Amino acid sequence: MVTPHAGEMARLLDRDKALIEADPLAAAREAAAGLKGVVVLKGSETLVVSPDGRAWLHRGGVVGLATSGSGDVLAGIVGGLMARGAPPLAAAAWGVCVHAEAGRRLSVRVGPTGFLARELLDEIAGLIASARGAGRPQA
Repeated sequence: MVTPHAGEMARLLDRDKALIEADPLAAAREAAAGLKGVVVLKGSETLVVSPDGRAWLHRGGVVGLATSGSGDVLAGIVGGLMARGAPPLAAAAWGVCVHAEAGRRLSVRVGPTGFLARELLDEIAGLIASARGAGRPQA
């Protein structure tokens, strides 16, 4: 599994970032097929793509998530869900949603920008616990 933004995807596929931004779904599908793994292409809209080409689009991110270390937090959420038994695709989809909602909550409480990646951590456990309590699938 990889979680690149457009610039990292450009390096991964050895092409210009503008080409990735012009067709992010094609780039994510190419990377997922080539790597034989799930790709989370991060951005204002985030794509989760499986090696067989299935794709999900998440539109719930906030600008404050574009801060240093935020992608590392996302990778940690996904890795943690996988360590608890979630399949990679499910872990990626859940991780993207939890990460985005943590950012949304911080943007309401702190402001749209200016929060730190480490502040996301305080939101994650509660979000996962509330999702489990709502009868959603457990990892």
